[in-house]
Amino acid sequence: MFETLLKYFQGSPLALWGPFGVLILCGLGLPLPEDVVLISAGALGEIDGRSWLQVSGVMYGGVMIGDSTIFLTGRYLGQRLLATRWFQRYLSPAKQERVEAHFHRFGSMVLFVARFLPGLRAPVFFTAGSLKVRYWKFLLFDGLAALVSVPAFVWLGHWLWANFHDDLEGLERVLARSHWYSLGVTGGIIAIVGVGIYLRLRRRSDLRD
Repeated sequence: MFETLLKYFQGSPLALWGPFGVLILCGLGLPLPEDVVLISAGALGEIDGRSWLQVSGVMYGGVMIGDSTIFLTGRYLGQRLLATRWFQRYLSPAKQERVEAHFHRFGSMVLFVARFLPGLRAPVFFTAGSLKVRYWKFLLFDGLAALVSVPAFVWLGHWLWANFHDDLEGLERVLARSHWYSLGVTGGIIAIVGVGIYLRLRRRSDLRD
């Protein structure tokens, strides 16, 4: 997928805004890994001589627009969609109940953690909208999480191309290793957030007692 994105956008006027648009489409259901798009954007930025910070800012906007699309769809069309049989294949009533239970137990912190869990991200954001979570709260928690993930993957793509250039085989090998590294970082972030949630719930319990 990394090679395909480079093929389509390298040397194109869409080298910056192409990945931006792809990230928005990911929010609409395009089955592409967001991290691969961000890494590709970083590599394209290095090719065109753009700062990884500049590329990160543009990609951050694409990520937030895509995420907001999912959230606002849940907010305004959630109940109608959940009642349709075809949508229940994507988000079954049982899965919906589990996500809602997480919201009731852990609050908006679920939005932060969901950004690092691709399989749960869209269902959590959609459910947050259908539960009428305030939009500013969604932007706060999801936006903070995106501030961690987006620049990290863009920088990785920038660094990879600066060091490997068009050695695609070398790039693929490093990407395979970085995938496991990103999983480890994600696990660490979730563990830290989980401890924070546990301590918060325990404090609430102590106050009730």
